[in-house]
Amino acid sequence: MNAGRLAALLPEAMAIARAAGRAILAHAPSAGAARRKPDSSPVTDADEAAEAVVLAGLARLTPEIPVVSEERVAAAGSPFAGSAPPRLYWLVDPLDGTREFVARRPEYSVNIALVADGFPALGALHAPVDDFGWGGAGPGTAIRVDGDAAPRRIRARV
Repeated sequence: MNAGRLAALLPEAMAIARAAGRAILAHAPSAGAARRKPDSSPVTDADEAAEAVVLAGLARLTPEIPVVSEERVAAAGSPFAGSAPPRLYWLVDPLDGTREFVARRPEYSVNIALVADGFPALGALHAPVDDFGWGGAGPGTAIRVDGDAAPRRIRARV
């Protein structure tokens, strides 16, 4: 996938992550209602609601690109079982930090990555409680978005 297409996908992926964050926050009053997945990790209605938002958003954005999402894999297994993953796919953790969410600590996020040839090509992360987002789609493209503000470039110190 070329840099121009990745650049076009980044704001869309970030908007999907933010929408999933809003879905999580809608479930915050009942955060303590966790169930256990087969691997004994917790799952909540918020995880499932966020995943539904992300899956629908990515299906609209890039219907041709398959999605691997934590709750879907926990329920049905890996879509690549017995075969190599495709060259391009979305990798999603709709609520990273379910334990923190259940404990009502604000350290959780929505994570969306586009994986190309085994490496991350695009990443969008959203922290719902603070309404902050971070993303990037290649060297020099890292951004931070605070709520409805315009994205601003960020860079790491080396």
